Amino acid sequence: MFAEIKRDTDAVFPFVLTTVGDNDHQDPMLRPEGFNSHHFLWLKTGKGSFRFGEDRFELSAGEGVFIRAGVPHSYEGKNFATAWCTFLMSDAMLDHLGVGDYMRFRVPADLNREHEQLYRFSVGDSTILSRSTAGYTFVMELFDAILTPTVHLSERVNRLLERRYAEPLTLDLIAEEVGVDRFALCRCYKRERGGTVMEELNRIRIAKAKRFLKYSTASVESVGRMCGFESSSYFGKRFREAVGCTPAEYRK
Repeated sequence: MFAEIKRDTDAVFPFVLTTVGDNDHQDPMLRPEGFNSHHFLWLKTGKGSFRFGEDRFELSAGEGVFIRAGVPHSYEGKNFATAWCTFLMSDAMLDHLGVGDYMRFRVPADLNREHEQLYRFSVGDSTILSRSTAGYTFVMELFDAILTPTVHLSERVNRLLERRYAEPLTLDLIAEEVGVDRFALCRCYKRERGGTVMEELNRIRIAKAKRFLKYSTASVESVGRMCGFESSSYFGKRFREAVGCTPAEYRK
């Protein structure tokens, strides 16, 4: 677990990341006075029972809760694993976001990976300033994912393709990133978009390649690699199919 021990930093920084961690064997927790920081907590496995005053509910793997600092609460369960992030920031910001004393949420697809990156950054060669920046970005993106109305699966897929088109993406990897199995991914995407995921990935890659060919001096082979094509011959084949000429001819 990472913990920020400089407790006077909240008087200087508008945002302070106080702890980041996870627990494969979560112990029962009773906090009649609440916690001294705002708190994101979510379940990686198992089930937990949560209580806020008279409100009681269960959370399962893939669900979580945000808790404001100072809000009394308790939770317990058997064989459940959790991950968390705690921080200090203005209550006015939370009021502006419309966040109450606590809020349940579904875990976004990339949360555990981004949480691991934040943890590694925090325990590495970081500073209070860089941790404040990274933690603020993590927390605000999490709030945005939770509070923004749900978008169609195909839109989430397209956003992923636009960000990571240069990587060796497969249907299995894409499905894992958006939180469905590959068969549901293919059916849903076809229904919403009328085409396939890999057709859209190829379209994005070709569009990026055309831009690189037009505005950069990188070699044709380098452009193919930058756009995620496994070989120059495959790049040339797919480019000709889509554009009607070779990459070199297009550049001329």
